[in-house]
Amino acid sequence: MLGSKAAPAELIAACSAIIDKTVNPASDRSVALVVRAEANARTLGGQSQALRDLDRAIALDGRNAKAWRLRGDLLREAGGDLSRAAADLTRAIELDPQDAEAYESRGVVYTNQRRLDRALADYDQAIKLKPDDAQAWSDRGVAYYLGGDNEKAIRNFDEALRLDPNRPRTYTNRGAAWKKLGQNDKSVADKTAAIRLDPKVPEYYDNRGLAYAAMGEYDKAIADYDEAIRRERRANFLTNRGDSYQFKGELGAALSDYDAALELDPNFAKTYNNRAVLYKKMGERKKALADYETALKLDPGNENAANGRRAMIAEIAKFGAEPLRPLNAASGNGPSFDCATAKREVEKVICADPQLGVLDRRIAEAYERVLKLANKRSAGELRRTQRDFLATRNASFGRPDYDLKKIMQQRLQKLNAMES
Repeated sequence: MLGSKAAPAELIAACSAIIDKTVNPASDRSVALVVRAEANARTLGGQSQALRDLDRAIALDGRNAKAWRLRGDLLREAGGDLSRAAADLTRAIELDPQDAEAYESRGVVYTNQRRLDRALADYDQAIKLKPDDAQAWSDRGVAYYLGGDNEKAIRNFDEALRLDPNRPRTYTNRGAAWKKLGQNDKSVADKTAAIRLDPKVPEYYDNRGLAYAAMGEYDKAIADYDEAIRRERRANFLTNRGDSYQFKGELGAALSDYDAALELDPNFAKTYNNRAVLYKKMGERKKALADYETALKLDPGNENAANGRRAMIAEIAKFGAEPLRPLNAASGNGPSFDCATAKREVEKVICADPQLGVLDRRIAEAYERVLKLANKRSAGELRRTQRDFLATRNASFGRPDYDLKKIMQQRLQKLNAMES
């Protein structure tokens, strides 16, 4: 039976016994090929074999609606030729107009193609045929959300969760709709429910982080992004964390995250746009303009990047492209070293972030004071620990779990304790 809960190996063996006997009717062999295809699809790397089985099933019996529907499903899940997936599902519906699952699956294809009117029509029909299908209600909610009708989206998510209250994806989707409506407390609650039901999915932590960031709870947002990144290092997670660091005023940490995101995905337009905003704050007008222009090349419809580019061109015309350099050793309000000769990435970040620059200078000054008070033996030990601190800082900077500001604060506290 299609949809059997038996182990794939058992199903494959049983179906093969029918398929391999060419004396069996073509329709029986076609049905067995569909069941074997579904079993193969449940095994690691078995999708290609599943598609071959479905091709054979359709060749044996072109009126096997389930074969057309399953092949359309697998093509959709593979994320490849959505037009072919839609054509297969349309053929399945023509052969069996009462198959609610075929309408639901085609609705997902249309949603992925952003043909939302057609998607909604298919979800309507799927729900009419099978009113208790929580998946169809949830997917129709997604279509309404993408179309900007968040109230209808929430009503559909509500019904989906009434039918099946243990669907984490529906909770996180409803949370996204609440966020669009400015109901961030409800958004956090829904995303927390999704995490409780399935704590292994990194997107759920990232989604909750976005809700916390919208509330101005940047430390909580960063904690969630940390967890998402720990589970899977993705460009969008790093970019979102960089945004929260930027809003907190921790410009060096923000720059580090944006750079790491672009190493993972050099074509992520959002990161270029947001890094441009950061460069503008840092006075790096030339770099900001370059990032805005790259963002527009990758995403020509990005209005934020277009507006930022226009503003930056005007600013460069008025003030010039060279950044202001208030943070330098001579000025007394920056780091202990000359930013003009900084080569290491960590030093450049310290130069770019006023807070880190002040921290660096305070560490250097505290170190010199303690060194003057130390005897010969303790002075040697102090020099060694300072060298170790700098070597570890240089080697560890850029790692996902390395908090430069925290480490510098800890070093300053230790030196201050020695002095007192």
